[in-house]
Amino acid sequence: MSKAGKITAAISGAFLLLIVVAIILIATFDWNRLKPTINQKVSAELNRPFAIRGDLGVVWERQKQETGWRSWVPWPHVHAEDIILGNPPDIPEVTMVHLPRVEATLAPLALLTKTVWLPWIKLEKPDARLIRLSEKNNNWTFNLASDGNKDANAKPSAWSFRLDNILFDQGRIAIDDKVSKADLEIFVDPLGKPLPFSEVTGSKGEADKEKVGDTFLA
Repeated sequence: MSKAGKITAAISGAFLLLIVVAIILIATFDWNRLKPTINQKVSAELNRPFAIRGDLGVVWERQKQETGWRSWVPWPHVHAEDIILGNPPDIPEVTMVHLPRVEATLAPLALLTKTVWLPWIKLEKPDARLIRLSEKNNNWTFNLASDGNKDANAKPSAWSFRLDNILFDQGRIAIDDKVSKADLEIFVDPLGKPLPFSEVTGSKGEADKEKVGDTFLA
């Protein structure tokens, strides 16, 4: 082997070794160490309490539906347990949303096109309480800390976010509206079918969407 060939082989071997080491470090990393930082950052940005109180982890899996070289790229599947989102300081109730478990998968190759793409996110028994004390005071309006630092002349971000489907087994939404004097609970059962995110946001696609669940009022 020529000297140039040996140098090329050495560089390639070192590069592959770095990739293997990086994969091992990511696969064995204890993601629970990040919980205090995540909780603090999210709480500060949302101006309300947020906490992942249970396990936080990532599992890397190859996608069988992918073809060619893409099928060899592992996708991260993230899970977090016992998540709470609190209310703003002027709302007396402590918790707005509680989720026993959340799972989501991220398409890593989409990051190359500056797209954060979640093909699906699964919510286990979501429990939410919506409160409105007056016309201008409710717990579903978020005053983000970063809103006050926005530059009106700044260019829009080159990054985009895409979420295809929301899955959950059963959910409960409690509504306490002091303005309309409504006090009710809504129980949602999706019957095991995914809920397209376009239906959640109200933007319909070209094709008609099938019914994905039933809603019950109590």
